[in-house]
Amino acid sequence: MWPGYQPAPAARLLDTVTLNEPEKFGWGPALEQLRFLSHELGLITERKPMRWLILFFEPPAGVIISYRLDRAGYLLIGKAWTALRVLAFPLFLFLRMLSCRHEICFKAKIGRGLRVWHPTLGMVVNGDAIIGDYFMLYGGNSVGVRRGIRRGELVLGNHVTLGINACVLGPVRIGHHVTIGAGAVVVRDLPDECTAIGVPARVREAA
Repeated sequence: MWPGYQPAPAARLLDTVTLNEPEKFGWGPALEQLRFLSHELGLITERKPMRWLILFFEPPAGVIISYRLDRAGYLLIGKAWTALRVLAFPLFLFLRMLSCRHEICFKAKIGRGLRVWHPTLGMVVNGDAIIGDYFMLYGGNSVGVRRGIRRGELVLGNHVTLGINACVLGPVRIGHHVTIGAGAVVVRDLPDECTAIGVPARVREAA
């Protein structure tokens, strides 16, 4: 255990990231994904009308659109979406052409305000991940696992930022307002309001 480090207790994440509720399916959750998408595209365009004209030439937009539509289909149809999504292949292929390849699984639960900056560097998010609002990926990132996990063992709170080539390997829980520095690899829990750097990642002490 390094100086200043304290594991992030589960209770500090339960206020905004629900672990025990089963996944909700139907029109409501699916439409919520579209509301999230509208909000996220607004963040990309900064609500400037002229920027909407070049939106589809922005690689981050294609990544976010493909993830949100994929997840909306899953929440609307359920497990059958795994097979039926083949029918949507032309749409996702078109979005890939406008953006880049990514592996953000439609089963991953990500709150509103998802931001990606350099998707051409690649990004992976495991399907068992539960992530809060305003998750930010700078590129070259992986939110994955070191071994088999159960739902609720890979949790990131609100306002978590992953720098270039930063990775999170579960089982692990990360608190709210956490910045993970470039190239860091997180393999242990992190508390709220901290910055983690290094391999394996450690909480950076305040100057």
